[in-house]
Amino acid sequence: MSHIHMPDGIIPTLWWVLGYLLTFSIMFFIFKSMDQEEARKKIPFTGIAAAIMLLGMSVPLVIVPVHLSLAVMTGILIGPKLGFLAVFVVNIILAFFGHGGITIVGLNTLIIGSEVFIGYYLFKYFTQNINKVVGTVMATVLALLVSTTLMVGVVGITAGLTEALPHHHDEEHLQEVQHLEESYDDHDHQHNHGQLSEEVAKIEYFTFAGWKAVFLILAMGILLESLGTALIVKYFLKVRPDLIMPTKDI
Repeated sequence: MSHIHMPDGIIPTLWWVLGYLLTFSIMFFIFKSMDQEEARKKIPFTGIAAAIMLLGMSVPLVIVPVHLSLAVMTGILIGPKLGFLAVFVVNIILAFFGHGGITIVGLNTLIIGSEVFIGYYLFKYFTQNINKVVGTVMATVLALLVSTTLMVGVVGITAGLTEALPHHHDEEHLQEVQHLEESYDDHDHQHNHGQLSEEVAKIEYFTFAGWKAVFLILAMGILLESLGTALIVKYFLKVRPDLIMPTKDI
């Protein structure tokens, strides 16, 4: 749900280049430090986890205008290193389908990749003393809060906070892209600050409007992703418990 959906040409060049440089640096470190034998064993599960993430990020939820990322689930099942690589591949595929531009892939990988690492290590910490399903929920909630904060920060700095507000990405996607391009062409920070209240006031969710609707949408998205991740982990605990928290962090 922290995926940036903006098209190419919105984020300033410095930011998306920096995003790619950091992403490739992390990937280089991962390849150098990864246990190759363990990684080969995990390749089939990496493909499955990537497919689940791709599905979650592509299919809109009916009851809330956000997408699931299931990045924490990926980290728990295949480890943070392979999980980060899977996030990069998924973001490349999503970019080709128009869910964010090619130039945003680096930043999206960093943001969603943070969910993989944070969720994995929080799960590892929490489940030392509590039930694994409960630990999954707690780890997912905290990881999503961090990644969403990162997403809002990056988008707010580079394109304005109005572009970080929840959108119906698959409803009128073309119109949204045109709106983003126009807003960037006459970009002005004072104007954006003035627009924020107006844009927030337009957001409605059930009987709520404005900031109440925004926070309710975010809370519902986090709740649904946390419960979905917990159910998937619970299933694997029954059928393949060896996949949950392997001895090596690959």
